[in-house]
Amino acid sequence: MNPDPLVVALLATLFLVLGLIVAAFIVYRSYLRRIRRANRGFDPLAAMTTARFQPVPFQPPSRWVAIRSGNTAIVAEALGRGAVRGTPWSEALARSRERSVFISPPVDGWTLLMGGGIPDPSQDVDRLYHFLRRLSEAAGEVYFFSADRVLSFHSWVRMDDGKATRAYVWAGETLWNEGRPSLEELELGLKSLAYGEDPEPVRYGEAPAEFHNMERVLLLARRWSIDLIAASEILLQQEAVESGGDDEPAE
Repeated sequence: MNPDPLVVALLATLFLVLGLIVAAFIVYRSYLRRIRRANRGFDPLAAMTTARFQPVPFQPPSRWVAIRSGNTAIVAEALGRGAVRGTPWSEALARSRERSVFISPPVDGWTLLMGGGIPDPSQDVDRLYHFLRRLSEAAGEVYFFSADRVLSFHSWVRMDDGKATRAYVWAGETLWNEGRPSLEELELGLKSLAYGEDPEPVRYGEAPAEFHNMERVLLLARRWSIDLIAASEILLQQEAVESGGDDEPAE
C-alpha cells in the first residue's frame, strides 16, 4: 500500500519545523554559554573601579565620535563647515564645549571627533541621526557616545555604511532604541529600555540603572571602538614630543 502523498508532505514539514526549532535552541544555548564564559573573565565592577581611579590628564567630553578611518580629509569633507582640523588635541580638549567639531589626527587607524558641534541627542535626536548617517556614508564604521555626568543622560550608537546597526539614547526617557543589544552591552550589564518603558524602582542604597549605564559608556567605547582616554594620551604625548622638537635650537 502506497503512503498518501499528503501525509508524507505533512510529516516532512513537521520534521523540518522540529529540526529548525532544535537548531535554534542549540544556537541560543551556545549564545548563552558564550555570554557566561565572557562574564567569568570580566568583572564590570572591578573594571569600573580601575577605570574610575586611573589618573587622567583631562575631563572626558560629554559626547564624542570614533570613526574607523585614518582619512581625516574624507571626515572633514563629510562634516563640511564647522569642522576644525589641525588644532592641537590639548586645545581641542580645552575647547570641547565650543560649537565646533574638532578632528583628531589618526590614532591606530581611528579618527576621533569632539566638540559642541556634535548634536546633543537629548536636544535633537533626529539631528544626531542625520549627522552620523552622513559621516557613516562617507567613512563606513562610525561610533557615537555620550555621557552627561550631571543628568546621567547617555547614549551609544553604531552606524555602518549609513545604517544604524545599534542605537540607544536615554534622556529621561528612551529617545532611540534600534537593533538588539550587543554582546558587549550584555557583558557590561548595560540596561536599555523600550520606548515608553519606565525604569525599575530604585531600592534604598542603590543607584538607578541610568547612572550605572552612564558610568559604563567609556568602557563600552573601549570595547566597541577605541579607548578615548588612551588615544588622547597618545595624541598628547605626540604633541609634547613635537613641541619639544620645535624648541630645540637649530644646529
